[in-house]
Amino acid sequence: MASLTDSLTGTSPVRRAAYAVGLVALFGVVFDFTWSQAIVVTVIVLVGETVELARPLPGLDERDVRLTLGLVAMAAGGLAYWVQGDTTVAAVGVGGGGWLALDALYSLREGIRSNDDGMVEADSSEVFLSMQVGHLVAEELKDGPKTAPELADACDMTESRVREALEYHERADTAYRDGNQWHLDESKIGAWAFVRDNTRRALARFFRPFRLFVPS
Repeated sequence: MASLTDSLTGTSPVRRAAYAVGLVALFGVVFDFTWSQAIVVTVIVLVGETVELARPLPGLDERDVRLTLGLVAMAAGGLAYWVQGDTTVAAVGVGGGGWLALDALYSLREGIRSNDDGMVEADSSEVFLSMQVGHLVAEELKDGPKTAPELADACDMTESRVREALEYHERADTAYRDGNQWHLDESKIGAWAFVRDNTRRALARFFRPFRLFVPS
């Protein structure tokens, strides 16, 4: 267990403890948090860092880590209320931790992993390039329907890259195929469409854990 702890933090337990005390002092003295608030925030920061560092460890399921983080946040919120009657911290800890725990349980039940989306593991340059190609493809389709080879020539990109962008647009329902021709649905492009679609996705993501209570 000691070796696992050292591999997660990259520092000795003594330095980790000193770091925790420093965070409590920072939040309590500099930012004028109550001590219960400072302790809760410090716990969340430390566990959150551990979650990020634990992601690449083989054999460690990130859903179990998220479940643990949720339970820790709930316990910290309950402790804040019990010690100082701090309802704000208690609500954040219990509410946020409860959501995180339910989300982890739902993901475990349904076999959902955070890296099921291929873009999760992509580095920032890969994500940026994909966004650029997707934008170029959409701009070309505004001039009229085109085939994938025509789009590749117009965008000066490989056909495989263009097909990836087209698949993304198809999943996002912003483009559709009619035979070999691809068409852009301009009603789903623009600022309002972006806000509408992302709000819908955010709400769906927020309510997803509560499907645990829906009979299957």
